[in-house]
Amino acid sequence: MDDMTPKLEITEADRLRIFREDDEALAELARVTHARAIADDGKDNAAGHLDLKIRERRAAMWGYDSPVRYDMVRVTEVERPTSFDRIKAALDRLAEQMPPARRAVLEKVEQLGVEKALAVLNSGVSPPDGNGQGEPEPAAGMQKS
Repeated sequence: MDDMTPKLEITEADRLRIFREDDEALAELARVTHARAIADDGKDNAAGHLDLKIRERRAAMWGYDSPVRYDMVRVTEVERPTSFDRIKAALDRLAEQMPPARRAVLEKVEQLGVEKALAVLNSGVSPPDGNGQGEPEPAAGMQKS
């Protein structure tokens, strides 16, 4: 749109005014049409059809002839745990079933961090020999044989 073009903004008051005008016009038209539809023992089918359409339109305007509608902006989904939260909860339940010593080790590893825990655990082991096995370092004051 061009900056010079005025913007049309409809306020709630405008909507209410237009609604009332439309409803009054339909009500007046319904009175005349209904009278025609039932005159002459209801032989005027067109007036009867128009009367029915007017009633349908008013029912739609007032909302008493329509299914329940939801404002999707206001309806919010119930907060459900994410898949990550559900998996973490399942793992926590499994951890609670472990023996206390094993739980303590896992908590310590978590506190230290994986890399640091591995460094601490590996610090007491000599580099692997030819078959991939490492030998424990001798305790202080003891010599390797």
